[in-house]
Amino acid sequence: MMYNQEVKRQSRELLINNAIDALTVNRFDSFLVSKEKLDKITDHFKGLFFKILNSKHFDAMNQLNWLIHGEKTNWYNFYDSMCQSKDASALKVLYLSGPEPLNDIEMFLNKGISLANIWAIESDKNTYQQAVSALIEAELPVKIHRGTLTEFFELTNHQFDIIYYDACTPFISPTSSPFETLKQIFLNNRLTGLSALITNFAEPKTNLNWGETLACWYASATEFQSPPIDFKLGWDEITKSTSLKDYGDYINKHLHEYYDYFLTQFISCFASEIIPIWQVFALSSVQSNFFWQEQELFKLLSTIKSEAPPTETMKDFIAMVQHYKLAVSAYPLLNWTRLSEELLGSNHVVNTFLHSKRKKMALGDALYLGSLLKSFEEGNSGFNTFTREICSPRFRELLIELDFFDRHLHLTCDIPMKNLIVELFFGLYGFPYVANTEQCLSLKYKAKETWMFSNCFIFDQCRYLYDYIPSPDLFKTFFSEIHHQVILRGCIDLIHRKHLELNPNFFKWGFVEGIGEEFGAYHLRQRRNLNEEMNQEGKIT
Repeated sequence: MMYNQEVKRQSRELLINNAIDALTVNRFDSFLVSKEKLDKITDHFKGLFFKILNSKHFDAMNQLNWLIHGEKTNWYNFYDSMCQSKDASALKVLYLSGPEPLNDIEMFLNKGISLANIWAIESDKNTYQQAVSALIEAELPVKIHRGTLTEFFELTNHQFDIIYYDACTPFISPTSSPFETLKQIFLNNRLTGLSALITNFAEPKTNLNWGETLACWYASATEFQSPPIDFKLGWDEITKSTSLKDYGDYINKHLHEYYDYFLTQFISCFASEIIPIWQVFALSSVQSNFFWQEQELFKLLSTIKSEAPPTETMKDFIAMVQHYKLAVSAYPLLNWTRLSEELLGSNHVVNTFLHSKRKKMALGDALYLGSLLKSFEEGNSGFNTFTREICSPRFRELLIELDFFDRHLHLTCDIPMKNLIVELFFGLYGFPYVANTEQCLSLKYKAKETWMFSNCFIFDQCRYLYDYIPSPDLFKTFFSEIHHQVILRGCIDLIHRKHLELNPNFFKWGFVEGIGEEFGAYHLRQRRNLNEEMNQEGKIT
């Protein structure tokens, strides 16, 4: 076997093994919330609250203790109904066939996947015929479909535990883009509640200005989302966002480092925030009930995007300019959209995707609205935020009234803000897929002359949290009970903790206790260089 073929085989084996193990033998470590960890964090939270209550409140403490205990018992039963064990034989798998489909099938079968649960997809006619001939000769009656992944995910109703998307192209190119395929996976819930997505993308090519493309993303990124080389530049977010071409030149000099981080961070954010936000604002009933009618909403969007009028003093400028331009990293998805539209041109692949519509709602518009809603607290800042203007009067009043019981008690590591309530709202309707930092595997290898970047993401839809809460019109009654809030805060802490290094803006300010304390942190593993490992050891472990 040739060297390049061997390193590719080793990569596929590592990725497939990671996916199957995470969904079977390590399944209960793959859920972002476990009963044991929730019990520990909620007991800690309860203890913090009881410390500030003196003996005069003994009866109230005793009653609350029983209420929390009873609610946890109810929630554990609910959790058990949703989070169950699974054998490899029960996992349903889809992969891209290529002309030699037997290699992957052999790996799946060796790990216990049932032949009846394997789907293969191939779009090219000649390649498809080669694959069918190989399967007939091997007498392996799997399901092989001739067509594109995008159409298959859009128009069929199949759900898979594992999808292996071996794109073999750069993540973005002028002629092709995985945006549409990934969109259909997450928009149509083609992955199960606990699932694995394996991706494989080629290194960037020179037929696209990658520096400027990635500069629009990294200009509003946090430290967790940026490669170490970014800190050597020493620029703040304002400098980056107002000097995108120069920033892009710097990125081009260190393109592999930025591309490495981008693939992992962007796909995670795509699944947990970008698509769910779009889902919510495309749902006309949600739009009309909680925001504004279509015409009024688009008119408001036009105002939000407009340039501030000229001013004579800095004080007047700060009062007039949109807050998202002053606090760039506080509105990451909005500013990624804004900067991409300003710099890249309307025909760029990124902008084509941002301008694509679900019903009448463009993705980019949804990201503006979703980012503003998550910053609802900024409505009190005195800046020009629009965070409250986008809400209907009824929804605005609800968000103003709703709060966490310990908001002003300073019990926890983070002060719980209203963005946590907004995240619950998005989760209820948007069905996010939230990646587990600890279970994420990242690899790279050189095949022929091209570096390939592979990822295995383990996603949890966290329905044990989102389906636990009622619809928004009943939030007020639900939140009035402290024992409900204790369960919510425990789940939010654990989800934020296990997703932090992939998307720190998801459930931001959601910690009950810090990452340096007994509850710990979950770190993203560095991308493994398989060629380097093979050179050093003669094999890949």
